[in-house]
Amino acid sequence: MGKAQYKKKTQGWRHNPLRVPDAHLGGGKAEGKADPAKEKQMIPVLNKLKSPQHADRTWACAAICNLIQNDAATRRLFQSRNVVGELIERLSDDVDEVVVEASGALRNLAIDGGHELCGEMANKGIMSHLTVLIGKISTTIDNILSGSGSESGPDKFFQERKHLLDLAENVMSLLWSMAEASPKTLQAVNATASESLLVKLLQGRETIGLGVSLAAAQALYSLSQDNFPFRKALITHPTALHTLIEVVQQDHLQAESSQQAKSKKGKGKDKQADGATQDDLPEGRALLRRILISGVLRNCVAAGSWADDKVDISTLTNATILPLVNGLLDVNMQEVCARVLQLVQEIPKQDIAIALGKDLKTDHKSGPELSLERIERSLNTVVTALEVLTNICAGLEDEDDVLEGAEVPETAEEADEDEEMDGVFDDEGLIEQGREPDAPFGDIASNPVVNPGATLSHLLSGLQLPRRLTALSQLTQLSFPPANDTPSPHPPTTSVLSMLHLRALEALNNLLLTTAASIPANASAATQAAAAAAIPMQGIWDAMFATIETIGSEPQALQLRGQEMRVEVLQMALGCVWGIAKIAPAQLSIQPPHIQALIDVQAVLRSELAKTRCIEALSSLASRQNVTIDENRAIGTWLTQQLTSPAAPLSAELLIAVLNAVIDVYADETKDSDEEVFVKGGFLEGLSGIVARVKGEVKKIDRRNDRQTRVRGEEAYENLVAFIKYRRSLLR
Repeated sequence: MGKAQYKKKTQGWRHNPLRVPDAHLGGGKAEGKADPAKEKQMIPVLNKLKSPQHADRTWACAAICNLIQNDAATRRLFQSRNVVGELIERLSDDVDEVVVEASGALRNLAIDGGHELCGEMANKGIMSHLTVLIGKISTTIDNILSGSGSESGPDKFFQERKHLLDLAENVMSLLWSMAEASPKTLQAVNATASESLLVKLLQGRETIGLGVSLAAAQALYSLSQDNFPFRKALITHPTALHTLIEVVQQDHLQAESSQQAKSKKGKGKDKQADGATQDDLPEGRALLRRILISGVLRNCVAAGSWADDKVDISTLTNATILPLVNGLLDVNMQEVCARVLQLVQEIPKQDIAIALGKDLKTDHKSGPELSLERIERSLNTVVTALEVLTNICAGLEDEDDVLEGAEVPETAEEADEDEEMDGVFDDEGLIEQGREPDAPFGDIASNPVVNPGATLSHLLSGLQLPRRLTALSQLTQLSFPPANDTPSPHPPTTSVLSMLHLRALEALNNLLLTTAASIPANASAATQAAAAAAIPMQGIWDAMFATIETIGSEPQALQLRGQEMRVEVLQMALGCVWGIAKIAPAQLSIQPPHIQALIDVQAVLRSELAKTRCIEALSSLASRQNVTIDENRAIGTWLTQQLTSPAAPLSAELLIAVLNAVIDVYADETKDSDEEVFVKGGFLEGLSGIVARVKGEVKKIDRRNDRQTRVRGEEAYENLVAFIKYRRSLLR
């Protein structure tokens, strides 16, 4: 279980960079204490959504965005007055400007409100409106790309084009958010058959601009993750693969410069006056688009597949994608945080009357806000690059790639075995019937096939990824929301930073896992040391425990709503601890607090996988050649207590992990710690008294629904009985 790779991203933890979800706004914002001034403005704004004047309807949609921006309490007040339903109704308005502003308000609501609000939108019928708008956008895009609409006059064509592009960006962002909300909304998005429009928007990227094509890339990236129907529809589209490759190989600096030249015509003075160019920061949208499409190709094209004949994903990865990702990994996190805190102080205080002025637009921002948005986009580009890198570093091919959850029929032989297990035996009777210790103890599974997306030596030595990923994983003062009712100084930065740390740890976890799998079973210390030569073992070890200590210093925060990312980062840091411990544990300088931390953290972990990582890491530490008797005793005593204590029975996964750990640690009776710990500690007597209980727990594992766990459980039980027989034979 500790050998888990991270090839795919679950929809629940994607960071959406346009706004920040409720979970990162802090406890104070969740108490429902809306700004009284905003609350006073709410009713007139809602009333104007149904005004006969289209200017009033447009204004109301924009006002809603300004009132609720990063303010969960005010947003919920609007929700209680059915603002979602009212805005969805405006998507069928007969005035284009109203539709554009309504879609923009819904886009921001979807991102601010997260999965819950997206579910409300789906229940109130937004998908049927989006399907209509997708068809309208597709037809108009065809006209724009062909220039066939310009005969209506340059001014009207320009206005129609502007509305269309704004609408397209909002609709693509809504598809993106809805795809990530739940399996139900993902299916609804799949049903819109949006892949043709998304590809078309990328094909016309030079004409339609960066904003719309970036939104299309983000939607493609979300839809291509864990979504086989969409991936199949995309790669079978006649021009999709060619278009995706073009985007990945296009120079983003040239695309950025071209877009900036177009946008500055007639607008340069206004931007300078507003302070938007006070920071010498790149716009970054072309680079993010390129990284996102790199991820789409990695998601959709498997090496050796029929689609790979057109793409050659290995060559594309090594020649283009990996160098592109590599250039994004050296971020000075402390400097970023300092700049963000400075910019936050420079944001002008919003006056409600000005915020609801007559020229209101949904995306009006001050200079410091635009600078913060660019910083956030840059960080999000690094996050996406890390996700692509995580996929590249996932170098194991094993049985976990088969479909999970499929019910396997039970054979007659297996039914007979279960009946045989029903016989009533005490511990000694079961030990007598168990197999003899004529084979090595522990896992008998074959070594996995190691096949990373790039050569392991290049990833480790050439790019020095272990050191650089470790640096990206280190926490800052803005990494998590404060563990109290005070929100983060800048919630969007906190949201993306916590995701950045998690993605860096996932990539590092995969890299360490692939390295550990490349070491032959029962390798000598010299072989382990050679494999670890390109990895700063002690540096990673100390950095992971610094993260564990920092998160563990505020244990109360781990139970609070909005602090879920603390647990996620903690669990992934433990995965990296497991990887380091597996590669060359004898090279590590282990301190007593490290072992105690791995034991104590079990109480706060929620994931079975994370708990097994801790158990397996402890097993590696207790089995290493230079382990002290005190270290071995601390680990061995805790492991055997987990097995023998009736107070807190272990789950099937943890039971198997602890059984395997005890056998691994004490299978060699020649070690110095054996007599002092295993024999004098009475571990053999304790293990002999749990045989019947272990057999009963294994029998509870449903063979039809969880066949793999049942097989591993039976192996662990057989190993336990054989181990007891073997240890008893040494006493004769």
